[in-house]
Amino acid sequence: MTTTLSRSILFVASLALALAAPAAAAPPDFSGHWKLNVEKSKLDDPYIGLAEERTIDHKDPQLVVNVKDVQDGEEDSTTAKYTTDGKETRNTVDGDPNFTTAHWDGQILIVETKIISDTDTTDLSDHWTVSADGKVLTIARKMKVGFDEREFVFVFDRIAQS
Repeated sequence: MTTTLSRSILFVASLALALAAPAAAAPPDFSGHWKLNVEKSKLDDPYIGLAEERTIDHKDPQLVVNVKDVQDGEEDSTTAKYTTDGKETRNTVDGDPNFTTAHWDGQILIVETKIISDTDTTDLSDHWTVSADGKVLTIARKMKVGFDEREFVFVFDRIAQS
């Protein structure tokens, strides 16, 4: 009888712990149309004067980012495709190959990119987060070109849901 009672107590305790444990939160959805908020961002060269909009289609693990930017009066647009499962993807931007891996660290998407040009290699480490209300996308960037290392913060406001 004691063994049955002990098993019952153990079962009820295990069930209570399982129900009380928080479920792992689903990763955020970055889908939408986003516009760079220069006033809230932390930018300097080479990003001063940048006007940028991003349209993101995110169906985890697939992530497609369309970027339209204007800098120094010149408009440019690119599309890059990534996966968020840590597998390397290759895109070409302005004729330069970009090798990227992206993976989740809790609610943060970490995007590591190596850009290889004729003159140098650029390493980018981006940490993507979205606000609790889904209206602000923040990308904290560490950029390294040779011995030059810089940090930037890009803050985007959602202007439309995808």
